[in-house]
Amino acid sequence: MFLKNINLRGFKSFGTRSSLVFEKGICIIVGPNGSGKSNIVDAISWVLGEQSPKSLRGSTMGDVIFKSKNEELAIAEVSLVFDNSDKVLPVEFTDVKFTRRVYLRGGSEYYINSSPARLSDVQDLISQSGIGKGLYTIINQGQINNVIMYKDIERKQIIDEIIGISKHKIRRDKSKSRLANVSEDIDRINDLIKEIKRTMDPLAIEAEKSKELSEIVSELREVELSLFLTNINNLNQQWDSENIKTEENLREIKEIQVKLDELNDSRIMFEDEHRSQKAVLSDFENRINNFKYYLNKLDSIQLLISNRRTSAETIANMIDFSIKNISGEKEDPADEEIAGRKDSPISYLKDLSGEIDKCSVLFDSIYKNLGILVKPEYYEDTYKKFSELNSILGKIKIMILNEPDLKKSGFKSLQENKSDSKINNIIEKTLKLNNVKKEVNRIINEINSFSKTLKKFFVFSEMLDEKINSEFENKKKEYNKKSAFYNNFDEKINMLNSRKNFLENDSYRADLKKEQIKEKVKDLTIKIFDDYNLSLDFILKNYKEAENPEISGKKLRDLKSRLQDYKNINPNAHLEYEKIKERFDFLNNQKEDLVESKKGLEKIINDLNTGIKKFFNEKFQEINENFKYYFKILFPTGDGELLIRDNDDYEEDEFGIDIKADTGSNKNISLQLLSGGEKALVSIAFLFSIFATNSSPFYVFDEIDSALDDANLDRFLTLAKTFSEDRQVIIISHQKKTMEIADIIYGFSMQSNGVTKIVSERLRAVNV
Repeated sequence: MFLKNINLRGFKSFGTRSSLVFEKGICIIVGPNGSGKSNIVDAISWVLGEQSPKSLRGSTMGDVIFKSKNEELAIAEVSLVFDNSDKVLPVEFTDVKFTRRVYLRGGSEYYINSSPARLSDVQDLISQSGIGKGLYTIINQGQINNVIMYKDIERKQIIDEIIGISKHKIRRDKSKSRLANVSEDIDRINDLIKEIKRTMDPLAIEAEKSKELSEIVSELREVELSLFLTNINNLNQQWDSENIKTEENLREIKEIQVKLDELNDSRIMFEDEHRSQKAVLSDFENRINNFKYYLNKLDSIQLLISNRRTSAETIANMIDFSIKNISGEKEDPADEEIAGRKDSPISYLKDLSGEIDKCSVLFDSIYKNLGILVKPEYYEDTYKKFSELNSILGKIKIMILNEPDLKKSGFKSLQENKSDSKINNIIEKTLKLNNVKKEVNRIINEINSFSKTLKKFFVFSEMLDEKINSEFENKKKEYNKKSAFYNNFDEKINMLNSRKNFLENDSYRADLKKEQIKEKVKDLTIKIFDDYNLSLDFILKNYKEAENPEISGKKLRDLKSRLQDYKNINPNAHLEYEKIKERFDFLNNQKEDLVESKKGLEKIINDLNTGIKKFFNEKFQEINENFKYYFKILFPTGDGELLIRDNDDYEEDEFGIDIKADTGSNKNISLQLLSGGEKALVSIAFLFSIFATNSSPFYVFDEIDSALDDANLDRFLTLAKTFSEDRQVIIISHQKKTMEIADIIYGFSMQSNGVTKIVSERLRAVNV
């Protein structure tokens, strides 16, 4: 692995894009002061992660960006390309490019093969190849003279850094730090265990009782929740029962309503028919009553006719008496009075005529009522007889009322007999009276005949009355039957309404009971939630109903009674004890782990100390031999040696390294008294002896030969040639002799615009 090239853009004096190509061997960079030679060293350090602006000879990181009087860039970028064909870097690429970029506005970016990366990624990758800060692969201007002046412990640290012991020391220091922390943790845990132990012992006694209490509470909860589920299920069953009852009631109510509607419709239809039948029956009854009334009237008529028959017979006798007296008796003033008496024939005739009119009206009324009430064949013969009688009565009435002679015959005939003695007139009047008598006799006969007929009518009326009453009773029975059927409508409707009201009230009671069930479920659920803070879903999933609610209820009461004995017990004591015990066990386990960890760390530290000591001793012997060899090259007449300096002030492997240097002047003087050139050569021998044991891909030396005279320079160059046989060395120098050993030489010059100009030359094939 070696550095193939450097690409610069905007870094310090490299205002334009510049590139330097390197190969294995020695590369010399020359140029006048201020031409930008050391900027190459700064560029390499910068890309490899240098964060200190002072190390880069600036005050801020922005000072690395190119600036001139006429131009200022906003970015600085440097890329280092390494040949990784030997896979020293743990990546698959044969060429690995590290790039760092900084902006004038601030901010820095890193790239590995043009992919964004972090500084830690770059450092982790190059640390395994022997490149990086602290490994002294890059020795800046003036740094070489300071190496010899370091304290002996600092020289030891340089060796540790270069040969790789420092990383083991860092690991050991971390282990020591962890060991100290573990020891502190063990002490703290011991204190905590003691403190917990003092609390845990008395709590164990109370925890035992608390555990018993917890078991009782747990059993109580189990029983109470089981009873709760039983009660809930019972209430749910009651709810379902009431729902079923309500549904059945509603269904039956609907059926009853349908029946009621049907009954009401039928009742309305039957009610009209019943009302009509009632009216007919009432009218029938009224007609029967009228029939009886008029039969009674007929009785009166019969009596009246009988009386009038007697009157007619009296008239006939009076006519006979008049006829006897017409011819033989004298006029008597009292005869005129006879005509005007109430019991005279004329008065009888008038009364008879009036009665005939009454009978005629009464019989017409009877006929009309009977004609409507009964069939015509029941009264046809009677009506015929009555009509004949009525006709005769009418004729008599006309004869009596309209015949002038008859009107006068009762009283004028007597006067005429007295005043008129004419025989013819008497005979004529006698004949007329005989005619009247005949008519009266005929009336009497007709009255007798009518009376007989009327008696037959009365017999028939009784038969008719029996038939009519029988028919009326049948109609009445039919009406009463329909009335009973009609009343049955009311009874059924009342029964259905009563049943409907009962069902509605029962449904109301069911709804009321459901509300009570709902309230009970709510109260039970709230109580359980308040007591145990458990949801109903959780209880249903994790608990079962009580198999015997009576036994469970008794057990619940017993458990609640037992709880009274644990009033003063902390119910959480066993939980606290378990927590403390758990923490106590945890701390004990932690203590055991820490003790094991402490033993492991102590073993690791001992192993690291042993390994570091062994590794250092092996490397130190090699370094010491290299130092003697390189010192002999630089000081042919002198001797040099590295010595381990024991010091009680240092711990473990922290000891110093002394340099014993005899430059060949036979003077035993300290290193501080050596000349500048001698100090530089001793430092070079010291560093090169370390480099030889742990090689790096490349080394950069910035004017480390500036303090050497020609003789010492020749010795240094001889050493440099020997050192560069399998290494890449980049030297910045002003020495011409140094330029002679270069395989590649770069010349730098500063242009008027402040930009470094690079001129390269390959010298490997040139004969000098």
